[in-house]
Amino acid sequence: MHLNIDNIDAYVRNTTTKAFSIVAYALKIPALLPFLKVVCRNKKSWQARHNSIKIIQRIAIFKGCAFLSHLSSLVEIIEHGLNDENQKVRTITALSLAALAEATTSYGIEIFDSVLKCFWKSYQIRPRKSLGCLP
Repeated sequence: MHLNIDNIDAYVRNTTTKAFSIVAYALKIPALLPFLKVVCRNKKSWQARHNSIKIIQRIAIFKGCAFLSHLSSLVEIIEHGLNDENQKVRTITALSLAALAEATTSYGIEIFDSVLKCFWKSYQIRPRKSLGCLP
């Protein structure tokens, strides 16, 4: 499956992300964390970064608040996507963070402090512009 994560065909990539989220449900999240951490930082393919972040979004939607013990690891893995050079990666990162926040409503807001500061800083400098945290 890992070969299809940066496939040219969007349908194949989307099916792969669904399959990985089901694997995360079956094998438990800690089994996939090392893989997701490496692929989310892949410098060669924006599609691989995009789809690995999308896997985390699907895990949040699929598992609900059952991943609460892994929330800090998941946020840490994808937060750098807000600074990615590709707009699609920045957008899916924001959507994934929103899915994680929605799934853990009223439980782990302090875990999102680093990304909330990043959003706020970015908005103050560039209101109504594209996502992305500035250094």
